[in-house]
Amino acid sequence: MYHAIPYTFEKENVIYIDVRSESEYKTGHIPGAINMPILYDIERHEVGWLYKNASVEEAKRVGLKYGSDKLHHFYDTLFRLRNEHPHSKIIFYCARGGYRSRSIALLLRSIDIPVFWLQGGYKNYRAEVLKKINQPEDAFPHFIVLNGHTGVGKTRVLQALRALSEPVLDLEEAANHKGSNLGAIGTNGHQSVQRFENHIYDQLMRLEASYCFVESESRKIGQVYVPKTLFAKMQQGDFILLEADVSFRIKGLMADYAGSENFDEGIIAGMARIKQYMTSELYDTLYGAYKSGNLEAFTEGLLTHYYDPLYEKSIGTHQHVEKFTVSDYSRCAISLKNWVLNSFPLQLEEPAL
Repeated sequence: MYHAIPYTFEKENVIYIDVRSESEYKTGHIPGAINMPILYDIERHEVGWLYKNASVEEAKRVGLKYGSDKLHHFYDTLFRLRNEHPHSKIIFYCARGGYRSRSIALLLRSIDIPVFWLQGGYKNYRAEVLKKINQPEDAFPHFIVLNGHTGVGKTRVLQALRALSEPVLDLEEAANHKGSNLGAIGTNGHQSVQRFENHIYDQLMRLEASYCFVESESRKIGQVYVPKTLFAKMQQGDFILLEADVSFRIKGLMADYAGSENFDEGIIAGMARIKQYMTSELYDTLYGAYKSGNLEAFTEGLLTHYYDPLYEKSIGTHQHVEKFTVSDYSRCAISLKNWVLNSFPLQLEEPAL
């Protein structure tokens, strides 16, 4: 019960405790992991300085002191987790599965708290992530790609499909970005490459079918890029065109964007980026509608005069095997599920894990 175990993907009944510093965790971590630093950034810096400039033994002594000072917090947290999740395995990990995760596991062993630590730590986990998301194209599932104009509800339909237990890869969710120049609205606008890749890996590993629904995307989503072989496989998929009338699209976009805390900040920044792609007259008209609070007119103008012409070219590059009109996201998802059951070749080879 107190030893290192190799990383294997587990869908449930596992709780990861990331004992690295807060900045390491922020850069990238196993999705769902709880951050409980043994050494905070400032403490880690001190221990590292001692290791290089004083002695290894002194660095270990100071590191052990900082870790021991937090032992009561670990005990309280693990006691709660064990009560809430009695059948879950608790696994600690640090950067390489060495000093930090092993030390806290052995300390907890002394008071009979059953835990494991991850062999090779986060480094080994990341090796598995990169192997999976950069695998050959043929190893990915067959993609059913939802295409359509801005506001038609592609993301909403994906979410409804997931609620129906259909296999879904939500790249915008992984990227923490909606994909367009205004796509940071409703998010904090930030996502590291590692976190993006880790979330893609997590979603792929949860797929249980030989096909998968995904939204048509550019390779760049916000500040991150879809892995090359994954993107190439998406382009080989069956494209489905989703259509909706303008009033439905306006209503959906306003519901998704207008209530966000960073709405005004996002609109001002986004409009500054796209200003060069429209006439001064159009920009002044749109920006005037926004400033006056006429968000419906602003949204309609942005759709019909900017986004729709922009997307027409992209939509036209694909042949669509089917079209669906969206007037209700859940009903559209049910129609897509039924279409798959009736029309899609389900006897595809299972994707390699």
